[in-house]
This record gives sequence, C-alpha cells and structure tokens, in this order.
Amino acid sequence: MIPYQSRIPVQDSYLKAVGQAFYNFATAEWSVVYLGSLISPSFVTRESGADFGVVAREFALLCDTGRFPECTDISRRFADATAKRQDIVRSIPITASGGAQILDGSEAGKDTQWTEAEVLAFAEELQNLDIAANSLYYKLKGRSVNP
Repeated sequence: MIPYQSRIPVQDSYLKAVGQAFYNFATAEWSVVYLGSLISPSFVTRESGADFGVVAREFALLCDTGRFPECTDISRRFADATAKRQDIVRSIPITASGGAQILDGSEAGKDTQWTEAEVLAFAEELQNLDIAANSLYYKLKGRSVNP
C-alpha cells in the first residue's frame, strides 16, 4: 500500500488542529444527542444521522419546554458551535499572510480566517461543551427525568 502524500502544501499542525476540532464536534454532538434522549427517549433515534442544524434546532425545542432549564446553556452553546462548524466546512482554502495555507470563512457575514490558534480555540470550546453536556447527562440520568 502506498502511503498518502499530500500535494497541497499545508502545515501538519494546522491539519491536526482542524481534525481535532471536527472530532471534538462529533463527541459534543453525541453528548447533546444522548442528553436529548434523556428528555425524550426517541430523540437519539430521530436525530441519529440528522443534519447538525436539525439536531441543534430540535434540541433547542426540547430545552424550551422549561422542564430542564439546565439544558438551555448547552443548547445555546451547541447552536453556536454548529454555526462555526458550518463556517469551517464552507471555508475557502487561501494563502494567508506569511504564506500559510488556512481556511477562510464568512461567519456571521464577516471574513473569518481560521488561523491555527482560532481552530484550536474552537476545538477547546467544543471539548468544554462536550464535558458540560456529558456532566449534565449523568446528573440528569441520576434522577428520574421521564414522567
């Protein structure tokens, strides 16, 4: 087997940061889906494989019932993260100042260059969201959440 060799000049550390951000998004999303399944057991079945925006919207609707006010912050943070993830996915690869190859998005109508530091900050934001959602999952799981 011939190992993959990229012909696109981009720093390995940048690729690693982008990969970490996408992995962290996946873990955060599944923490949100499992958290939603405590509130509505069919949530995990309905939202498995759904578009990220749909998961964020449906989770927000679950949280808006007022039964679980602890979920509101998680919902807002996940919706924000979903918008950022979409911005990275739709970004244009560019040569930034200094010659580095990075992604250039347009988050909230403004030009957003996803530098390595910004990608890593997003990865950390996602990691913190995952930890918070997972922690709330086990907190709620410990009490009877379904009527």
